[in-house]
Order: sequence, then C-alpha cells, then structure tokens
Amino acid sequence: MLQTKQKINSLTVLTLFATFLMGFIDAYTFIEKDGVFVSAQTGNMVAFSSKLFTGHFAQAAGHIAVFVGFAIGAFCGEWLVEKVSGAVRRKYQMKLLLQSAVLLVFAIFQQQLNDSFMVFLLGGLAGFELTLFRKVGVATFNDGIMTGNTKNLMSNLYRWLFEKDKAARKEFSDIGFAILVFILGVGFGSLIVLLNASFALWCALILTLLFFGWVTVTNVEMD
Repeated sequence: MLQTKQKINSLTVLTLFATFLMGFIDAYTFIEKDGVFVSAQTGNMVAFSSKLFTGHFAQAAGHIAVFVGFAIGAFCGEWLVEKVSGAVRRKYQMKLLLQSAVLLVFAIFQQQLNDSFMVFLLGGLAGFELTLFRKVGVATFNDGIMTGNTKNLMSNLYRWLFEKDKAARKEFSDIGFAILVFILGVGFGSLIVLLNASFALWCALILTLLFFGWVTVTNVEMD
C-alpha cells in the first residue's frame, strides 16, 4: 500500500510541476510573443484564424509554429513512453535534461532568436510534458489544457453532489487543486515578465533543474 501511494505521489508532484511551468511559460509567450500560447492549442487556433482572415499574416505565423511544435512534441513524448526502455526515472531525467538544455539556450540567446523558432520549440516542450506528466492524485489531468480539465471538474462535482460518489469527490479536489496550480503559474509568470521579461526563461530553467535534482536524488519510486 505504501509503495503504491509513493508511486502516485511521485507522478503527482511532477504533473503539478509541469502544470505550474506551463502556466508560467504561457504567460511569458502570451505577453511577450504576441498572444501565443505554448500549451492551449484551442486558443492558438482561434488567434491564428482570426489573424489570418483579418489580414495579419505575419502575426498568424507564430501560431502555426507553436501548433506544429506542440504536435511534434506530443508525438515524441509518446515515442519516449512506448519505445525507450529502462526505468521510468531515467525517462523523466532525459526529458528534464532536454528541457533544461532548450531553456538554457533560450535564456542566453533570447534577444537573438527568432520568435517563431522559439515558440516552435516551447510548443514542442509543452506537447512533450503533456504526454509524460498527466496524473494528479487519482485523476487524469492535462497540464496545459484547462477546457477538458474544467469539464472533468464539473462532471466530478455533479457525481459527488447528486450520486454521492466518494471517488468523484477525490477527483474533484485533485483536479481543482491542479487548476489552481496552473493559475498560480500564470500569475507568477506574468509578474516576472512585468518585472523583467528576460528573467522569465531563467526562472523556468531554474525550476526545471530543481525538479531534475528531485527526480535524481529522491528515494520515491517513479511510476
């Protein structure tokens, strides 16, 4: 029983980290990269179509880049899950190291890099994270897609209130807490950008390295 609980908690911690980071980076790209979201692809499709059909072709390009990047990242994440052998911990370490490397390059060269290229790779990281980290407590959770999460939140609330489903109550609280973490990530990301936008990617890098360290040294078994 203890081992099972530890496994659930390890993936929950990583999913909450990914959720906070996605909110944080979404705030950065939304404010600094002309309304682009790295994780919310519905918003990108709306913004892309609106800009395309109103003649803002150059602005629409960033939304195409992040969508393609997200799709490729999700595909590669699925490949890592299914095809790369070895311990789960090793897969998480590989992912966090890759993310750290990308964020380091972005942080150092953020003034020189093309915006479309930057949001393409950030979108790839978002798709990658969404594939790997998607469990909070007993609930399945998409760390950057709040539409489905909100629907699941309300479905569980209904089952809890009207069907007296205790499992639904637990899922409701887990999803609700994760949504709050995402909101906090957006809030902190916005504050950092307002203080000094160039610090945002450095903060994201530091957070990623801290969690790489946690995955490496923790005795909790990964699941």
